[in-house]
Amino acid sequence: NDFLQGRDLSPGQAVAAGGRLADSAQALQQAGARYIMVWMLPDLGLTPAINGTPAQGASSALSSIFNQALVQRLSQIDAQVIPLNIPLLLNETFANPARFGLATGQNLTGTCFSGNGCTANPVYGIGGATPDPTKLIYNDSVHPTIAGQQLIADYAYSLLAAPWEVTLLPEMAQGTLRAHQDELRNQWQADNGNWQAVGQWRAIVAGGGQHLDFDDQRSSASGDGSGYNVNVGGSYRLDENWRVGVAAGLYRQTLEAGARDSDYKLNSYMGTAFAQYQQNHWWADAALTGGKLDFDSLKRKFALGVSEGAEKGDTDGWLWALSGRLGYDIAGAGSDWHLSPFISADYSRVEVDGYSEKDNRSTALTFDDQQRDSKRLGVGLQGSYRITPQTQVFGEVAHEHEFENDTQKVKISLNSVPGIDFKLDGYTPRSNSDRLSLGVSHKLTQELALRAAYNVRKDDSFTQQGVSVGVSLDF
Repeated sequence: NDFLQGRDLSPGQAVAAGGRLADSAQALQQAGARYIMVWMLPDLGLTPAINGTPAQGASSALSSIFNQALVQRLSQIDAQVIPLNIPLLLNETFANPARFGLATGQNLTGTCFSGNGCTANPVYGIGGATPDPTKLIYNDSVHPTIAGQQLIADYAYSLLAAPWEVTLLPEMAQGTLRAHQDELRNQWQADNGNWQAVGQWRAIVAGGGQHLDFDDQRSSASGDGSGYNVNVGGSYRLDENWRVGVAAGLYRQTLEAGARDSDYKLNSYMGTAFAQYQQNHWWADAALTGGKLDFDSLKRKFALGVSEGAEKGDTDGWLWALSGRLGYDIAGAGSDWHLSPFISADYSRVEVDGYSEKDNRSTALTFDDQQRDSKRLGVGLQGSYRITPQTQVFGEVAHEHEFENDTQKVKISLNSVPGIDFKLDGYTPRSNSDRLSLGVSHKLTQELALRAAYNVRKDDSFTQQGVSVGVSLDF
């Protein structure tokens, strides 16, 4: 208003005005506000109040000076300040009005709907041939129509909702890791009581698919994912009690998340070294896993008025994990059935590198590095039953407690406003989960066996399911 009323007419006055708005944000912070959303000033030279007048050029310049001063001051406030680059958003709208359902072939910067302090649009203005405020940006000389308000509201919401989706990226990787670990455990169960001879190798090849289902949380979006995998590996029996092995897996995972089904894709390359022990009724296993993560396509989608916005990026990451179990088999070594209570411990770390979406539009963002640790203790029961000398069924049920259950946060900045970053909440891991596996194995020959298994893991807001088939060969 100071600009429109002629009170701020020089660069110095524009800088002072930007400082006064920042002072207001500072006062909110001092009163306890943690999250503050601040509009940058639209280009006043592109409003019906000034557009086409001799003051247009000077008003545009003063608007830019105001915003530079505002951003500089906002960057010094100790709060999560979320800037809205309204001038850039409106410039993008004027450059492609049809995309946003606005009128084409009309002077959107020099006309308005109401005619209040401005020239009413001759077609879509209140007295025009076909009055329709949704075809125009300005309702009066400076204020937006309902279409403009919806566009700005959707823009603001897209910034707030971004971490709700992006913090699911480490969870995708955790899901891939769990699928890899489940695949190994299925193979170990199928081999229960039937290890290869001492000094022999057993090769394994397996393929499968998995499905992830994330329920929405207070600060996380719902998501639906699917994927497939291939695993190869082998084990070597050292003596009567010990077996060691390695396995490698290739995983492809996709996730659709959020109200507009944003599309995220992950390729994972996993490698594991493991050791198993069995003596009398006792058994144990331990595994060390490392993995390379390739998020080769990250497409975030969101509403923008009647249109849809999308920003794309890609990034890399890595993970490592250590897991172990200790169990006691109630049955004897030569029994057709086995039943083993066990305890388990798992630790994993996922790192997702920060990345910038590949544009400088008003909606394009840069995300900082993310780290997601998991520390779990569990208790469970596994069992198997040999139906025939060649065929057995097996299963496992377990309950796990997650100790790393803090809400995930990610630091964000607008590509078009790099001087200000803000940190927002995202996904919250749940404290308790349950998992179940069921399978069957069948020996085709003394050396060759087939296996199939189903796995499900569930907590209050997450479900992961997987199926796999595999073959093993002794040599």
